[in-house]
Amino acid sequence: MTTNKQIVTAIKKSLSKIDFSKTYEKCTNEAQTRLYLIEPIIQVLGYSSFDDMLTEINAGWGAKNDRADIGLLVKDKKNPEIIVECKALGKKLTDKEASQLNGYFINTKNSKIGILTNGLEWRFYSINISTKSQNLFEIPFLILDFSEINDELIEQLSKFHRNFLSTNLNELLEETQEFYFMQGFDNAFATELFEPSDDFIKAIFNRMDGKRMTDTVKDKIKSLINSSSIQTALIKVIEEESKSGNMIITTAEELKIYHTVKTILVHNKKIDADRITYRDQKNSFNILVDDNNKKIVCKITSARNKYSIEINNRDKYEYNGIESIVNIKKQLLESALSYFE
Repeated sequence: MTTNKQIVTAIKKSLSKIDFSKTYEKCTNEAQTRLYLIEPIIQVLGYSSFDDMLTEINAGWGAKNDRADIGLLVKDKKNPEIIVECKALGKKLTDKEASQLNGYFINTKNSKIGILTNGLEWRFYSINISTKSQNLFEIPFLILDFSEINDELIEQLSKFHRNFLSTNLNELLEETQEFYFMQGFDNAFATELFEPSDDFIKAIFNRMDGKRMTDTVKDKIKSLINSSSIQTALIKVIEEESKSGNMIITTAEELKIYHTVKTILVHNKKIDADRITYRDQKNSFNILVDDNNKKIVCKITSARNKYSIEINNRDKYEYNGIESIVNIKKQLLESALSYFE
């Protein structure tokens, strides 16, 4: 049986044979993107265009004659387990395109995974196996960006190779369900704090070394769980995390730099403000496009309370207030626009 290591090696070798710069030049519409970019990548993943790839699949209902672009056969020789919706290179992938994919998906028997791609960006969606509906989850469980092909991308891509997926499809689906389940943590946690359950109150009672829980004690503890006590507790949690070295603290100065850079960038009509985000990491504060660490506009680093702005991993500029950011406006715009054009 082919191992994942062998698959990774095979994918890396096959991708190295594709001249992406020349391929991009050919992709001026959806049909060409599909022919010259999307289908070759699918073939890299071990799907034969003759045996494992169906095209223009009937995915309509009633009088509609909708057709999904590509269906991939993994284990079933008749019904595709993967549905691929293709868009033109450079086309922005939005909820509208994801909804279109879902419309095809729900009318395609046996499908488990949906892929939305413009050839460069690949978004992977999974069916909700906990329900009887055939709908995809609304958010992708994985996004791969082929603008930079590295070991991490190839490792993730290998999970969708036909040889690997044919024996690991169920395991992959279980992983996706866990991913989507964990997305509900923030809302569940906030709800628990706003409307504390008896179990939560009892857990706090036990932490207080309580001996006997009465209705009066329970009501008093419940009344103490509010925004004020949560803020007090948050300060203590931050202090403990800071002591253990696991804390990443975003400073007011870093946020000031971020908002200044973002304000400069969004004055350009080609730049969508909603796509400019940041991530604070241990060694740098990164200003990004699409919350993607491969689309770094600039990095903010600090040493001895002095900040620097780094662009393209080579050009470093000292930060001395807003004016110093304005002075590198051209470099910042060039860096950001490279991810929009």
